Formats: sequence, C-alpha cells, structure tokens
Amino acid sequence: MDGQYSNEITPALRATMNQSPFTAEQLAAMNDDARAIIEAQKAFCIRHPVTAIYRIAVAGCRTRDGGTGAEFNSAPGEGNKIQCADGKMRSVLTEESLISYPDGRTARIVSSAGSHYRDVNGRGIALVGSQLDNGDLIISTPQDACMLVAREGVALPPDFLSLAE
Repeated sequence: MDGQYSNEITPALRATMNQSPFTAEQLAAMNDDARAIIEAQKAFCIRHPVTAIYRIAVAGCRTRDGGTGAEFNSAPGEGNKIQCADGKMRSVLTEESLISYPDGRTARIVSSAGSHYRDVNGRGIALVGSQLDNGDLIISTPQDACMLVAREGVALPPDFLSLAE
C-alpha cells in the first residue's frame, strides 16, 4: 500500500501521540491558565490512552475490493480538502461520496464518523473503515495527518461507523 495509510497504530505513530506539540520555550512563554489547560489535557490522555485510530478518507483512498475514492471539484466554501504526504490537496470524502472500480462500477459510502463529525454540507465524514452500499470497505487513505482517536473509557458517538439511515 505504497503512499496509503491504514488504521494501524505503528510504534512510530504511538510515539508521536505521546509527545507534546509545544517546546519547553513555548510552554515557558505561556500564561498560567494556558499551561494549566495543557497539563489537564496531558493528564486526561494518560488516564485514557488511545485504543484505536480512524483516519479520514480522502480522494484516492482504496477499498478492500479494489475501488478508489473519487476526487470532486467543489465551489469555494463547499467541501474540504486535506494536503496529503505527496503534497496534493485531496477532497475529504463523506457519506454519499462515490468510489470507482476499474471495471466502471461505482458504489456510495454509507457509513461515517457519525453526527458528531459532519462536513460543511452536513454529511458524515468518511473514514478508513467506512462501508459502501455494495458491501465493500475503505481500507486505506493517501493522507496520514488527520484522524479521529478512540480512547480507553471514552465512548464513541452511537452512530460512529454505523450505516446511514
């Protein structure tokens, strides 16, 4: 899966999850309230370690049965794009986005991150793990930067990766 990323938590990824995004100098320059918020978040993360990740699916994602997420053009303010590791900006896929197959068939995404995670058009954001209306499943995405995390002891929304109604 060259240039594709799954939901596997690699040792390198796990190591970055436990690093502060702030340098010692940045922390020292912050006021006490800001440092207190950062410390509270750090304590929360220690109490509730990451148990799973769910990468956001973008155009170019791949499915178990050989499909590929289709790119789409949108007017300014409609849809979102993410810059991928290759430098390309790719459309964030949502419920109802199309997946294309080499033989010309298409399928639509029917499960997503759920109602807590909607794009600007009101559709749920597709993830690695989202299902399609033909029974296929998204297994990888070309972006490695954006993901949702599941944490021990923290419930996911009830409609997370459930079939759209």
